[in-house]
Amino acid sequence: MAEEIDDNEFFQQDFTTASEWEIFNARLEEIFHEWKLPFVETQKSLEQNQLFRAEWEVKSEIIFFADVELSIKRYRAIFESSDEEQDEITKKKESQAHVDLTSVTNNFNIYDLNTGKIHPLAAWYGLRDFVVIEPTGNPIVNESQYRVLLSSACMTIAESNTEIPVFVHIMPHELNVYLGVCECPSMRTNFDIVALETIPPTCKYLSGLLNMFKGKIGVHYIEPATVSVRLSFSLTDFISSEYCPQKRSPFAEDASDEEFVETGVESSETFGLPYGVSMDPVNEIILHCTWPQIPENVIIDSPVYSNLNPSGAPNWSIQANFKQKPIYYLTEMCTEYLKLCENGTVLGAILGSAYHFNQSLEGGNPLDLLTESKIPSISTVITGRSNSKASVESKPERVSTPDGPLASDDLMNMLYFMFPDAQPNSLHPYNFGTVEFDPLKIKSALPDSLVFRLSLLLAICNTEFGGMSAVAHLWAEFTQEMRYRVERCIQIPGVASGFPDSRTSLLHQKLQMLNICMERRRIREGGLPFAMTTSTKEMRAQKDDSEEEQFFDCSSDEDDKAHPAWNKPEGRLSKLGNLTLIDSDEPLYIPITQEPVPKTEDQLEDDAEVMLKLGPGSELCAQMMSASLLSDMESFKAANPNGKLEDFIRWYSPRDWIEETDESGNIKGRLSQRMLIPGNTWQTVWKTAKPVPARRQKRLFDDTKEAEKALHYFETRTIGQICQLTLAPLFNATILKIKDELQASDLMEQFNEHFERIVLNLCKLSRETWTISSSLPLPVPSRKKWEALLQEIANLEHMNIQAMSLIRKLFGKSDESNLNLENSQKEIITSLLKGLEVELNEAGQNSISVRILDMFNEAKLSKSEFGIEETATKEQQPLPEPFRKEFIIRLSGKTVDKGPGGPQFLRAILDKHLRLCGAFTENTTFL
Repeated sequence: MAEEIDDNEFFQQDFTTASEWEIFNARLEEIFHEWKLPFVETQKSLEQNQLFRAEWEVKSEIIFFADVELSIKRYRAIFESSDEEQDEITKKKESQAHVDLTSVTNNFNIYDLNTGKIHPLAAWYGLRDFVVIEPTGNPIVNESQYRVLLSSACMTIAESNTEIPVFVHIMPHELNVYLGVCECPSMRTNFDIVALETIPPTCKYLSGLLNMFKGKIGVHYIEPATVSVRLSFSLTDFISSEYCPQKRSPFAEDASDEEFVETGVESSETFGLPYGVSMDPVNEIILHCTWPQIPENVIIDSPVYSNLNPSGAPNWSIQANFKQKPIYYLTEMCTEYLKLCENGTVLGAILGSAYHFNQSLEGGNPLDLLTESKIPSISTVITGRSNSKASVESKPERVSTPDGPLASDDLMNMLYFMFPDAQPNSLHPYNFGTVEFDPLKIKSALPDSLVFRLSLLLAICNTEFGGMSAVAHLWAEFTQEMRYRVERCIQIPGVASGFPDSRTSLLHQKLQMLNICMERRRIREGGLPFAMTTSTKEMRAQKDDSEEEQFFDCSSDEDDKAHPAWNKPEGRLSKLGNLTLIDSDEPLYIPITQEPVPKTEDQLEDDAEVMLKLGPGSELCAQMMSASLLSDMESFKAANPNGKLEDFIRWYSPRDWIEETDESGNIKGRLSQRMLIPGNTWQTVWKTAKPVPARRQKRLFDDTKEAEKALHYFETRTIGQICQLTLAPLFNATILKIKDELQASDLMEQFNEHFERIVLNLCKLSRETWTISSSLPLPVPSRKKWEALLQEIANLEHMNIQAMSLIRKLFGKSDESNLNLENSQKEIITSLLKGLEVELNEAGQNSISVRILDMFNEAKLSKSEFGIEETATKEQQPLPEPFRKEFIIRLSGKTVDKGPGGPQFLRAILDKHLRLCGAFTENTTFL
C-alpha cells in the first residue's frame, strides 16, 4: 500500500480547461460588450418606409467555433436626429424588438433580395437593430449544429443582459432562412422562418393562416387578433404609355440639319449629342392595395368567399422597378470614347496610304509638293469653298482616291459644322459670345466653340460612324484644315480671341496660338489684325497693297535736331505725360516695343522644367528670363538716346522709382533698394542693351516656328492622346446636355445637388494631368477617376430618363419641352426614383390611380383575343389577380389564464412560393 504510484500510468482530465464551446460563448459575449449591446435604449415606433430611407451601420467580427469560421454582424439603422420626446412605449422600457413587432405604421417595408438595400429580417419583421451569426463558407444544414449555435446565443444574451434579437443563418444562403431569439425580462421571443416552394391549400387564404397562427401560440388572448393585408399587382405592359424615344444620329441618312434647327430643342453647344434609351427604363409599376389594421372578426378571406376587394382598400400606393441594363445613348457614347484613352495607335497606322494627290507640277510651286500632306483638306473635299480663296491659292486636286472610313457626305457635313465660314448661309454659325471665365469652373472651352464641336464629333464618329478609324479620319482632316488655314492666314473660327488662356483646355490654347501666329504674321507683313478685317477679300487686298513693314514715329524735327545723325531717336510711340529725362529737358518717350510672347500651358511647364534643371545661377537661365527685358531696354534706348536706367525704371517699373521731398520742398527721386543691389539683372542687362528699335530687333516670338510647332503637335497625336485632349470638353458638353434635359423635364431642383457635385468633380478632374506610368504605357489612375465621374453622370442621366418615363405613365404628359409639373407631382417622381413607395391620396379615386387602372385595362385588352367581352367586364374586375399577397397577424395584451402575454407576430408572403415569418413570445414567469 505504501508503494509509489506513477502518475503517467493513469489518464487524467483537467476539468478546469475551457472547452471550444465555452471559448466560443466567452468570445461572443465579449463582442456583445464591445458593441455595447446591453446598453441600447428603446426608441419610438417607426414610420412607413423609414427603414428603407435610413443609413444602415454594419459591424462585423470573425469568430471560430471548432473548425468553422463564423461571421458575427450587427445591423443597426441610423436615423436623422430628432428632438421630439419619446412616446409612452419608450418610457415603459419595453424591448425595442417588441416595439418594432407591434408597430402598425411599419407594416410593409420595401425590400429587394437582388439589390440588398436593407436586410430581409429588417423588412419582414420591421427590426431596426439585430445581430446575425452566419458561416462564411458552407451553409449550416445540420439541425444539431444550428441548435448548438442558437443555444449559445441564448446563453450569451442571458449573461450579457442583451435585449437585441440574435439570429442564426441556416440552410442555403439564397433561401434566407433564419432562426432567432430575443430575451427580455420575463419574456422570450423565438423567431422562425419557413420557406416552401409549394403553397399548401390551407395557407392560401387568411382563414387557414389564422387557424395555424392560433394553434402555434397555444394561448388565448382576451383581445382579438389584428390583421394587416396587402395585395400587390404588377403592370409590365404599358402599350401607349411606353417611353422609348427614337435615337437621333446627326448627319445620318435619315437626319438633316434643318430638323435640329427647326425643333429648337438642341442648343448649338450640344448639337447632335444622342440622348435617350434603347428601351423603356421602367420595368414595372407595382400597385399595392393595403388594409393597415383590421380585427380578425371583420375580415373574411376563405376559399368560399373573400371581402378583400382592391377597390375598397383604404390605402393605395405605387412603387416602380427599373430595368437593370438598358442602353442609355449619351452614357454609352462617353463610355466608348473613354476606352480610346488606352489606345496608343498613331494615325499613320490607321489611315495608311489611302489618300494621295496628283503629282502634277502645273500651276504650283514644285517645293510645295515636298511638304504636301497626303490627307486632303476641307478645301479639296468641299466644293463650296469661297471662290476668292480657291482662285488665289488652290491646292492640288484630289483624283480617284478610295473612300475613307467616313463617307464623303458625312465628312462634308461635319467639316461644315466645325467651319461654318466655309459655307455661305451656314445653319450652324458660332455664337458663343464673350463669357467671363470662373477659375473654379470646368477647364475646357467656351460652349459652342470649335473645341466643343470637335470633341462632340469625334465621340459621335467613334460611336456612329466607324469607331477608331473614323476618329482618326476626322482628326486628320481637322489637322489638315489647320495647316491650310495657317499657310493662307485664314482665321480659325470658334476660338476665343487673345493670348492662350490657361484656364481653358490645352487644345483650345493651341488653337489660340495658331490664330495669334497668323495675326502676327499679317501685321508683320503689313496687314491688319483679324478684328479689323471684314472679309478674306479685303484681307488679301490689304496684303497686296503693303508689302513692306510700316512703323510710325512720334518724333518731331526739333527733337531730331537735338541729336547727332548717328544717334537719331527711332521707334517712338508717344510722350509719357509731362515727364522729362533726368538731367535733361528732353521729353521721355514711350518706345514701340515687341508684342508679348504668348505661350501655351505645356510650353510654360517646359520652361519651368528647364529653369529648374539649369538652376538659379545659370547664365542661360538668366538670358531666358531677361530676353523680353533686353528687347524693351533696346527699344527704350532707341527712342530715348539720352535716357538712363532711372528713366527706363520710371516708365517700366514705376514702383521701383521712389520720390521724396527734401527740406527745401524739392522733389527728388531714387531707385528702390532692389535696383541698387550690385550686379542685379536690371543693371547687367542695361549695360549690354544697345539702341535698337523694335522693327530691327530679333523677334522674341517667331510666329512661323510656333505655328509649325502647334501643327506638328496636332499631326503627331495618337488616338489616346486625341481622346485625352478632348475628354474634358466632351464631358462638359455632356453635363450641359443633361442640364438642358433636366430643365425641360422641370426636375432641375430635385437633381440640383447631384448636378452640382458632378460639376465640382469635373472641375477638379479637368485640371489634372494624365498619369502615365513608366512600366505601363496606359494612363490607368487618371482613367479610373474619369470612369468614376462618368458613373455619376450616368446615374443622373438614368434618373432623368426614368423620370420622363414615369411622367408619361402617371401624368400622361407627352410634350417633353413643356411639362410644368406641380410640386406634388415632382415629389412623387423623386420618391419613385429613390425606390420608395408612394401613397396615393383618396386611394382608388386619385387621378394617378385612374391612369393606372386604364393601363391595366389596356394591357388586358391587348392580351385578349376578344376585346369586346373584356370591355363589358371592365367595371366589374379592373385589376388582374395579385401576384403577391401579404398577411400580417398580430396578438398582444393580456391572456385569459396566464397573465400578461407578449407580442405574437406572423407574416405570410404568398407569391409563387410561401414564406412564413413568425415571432412567438412566451412568458418565462409561468413556464
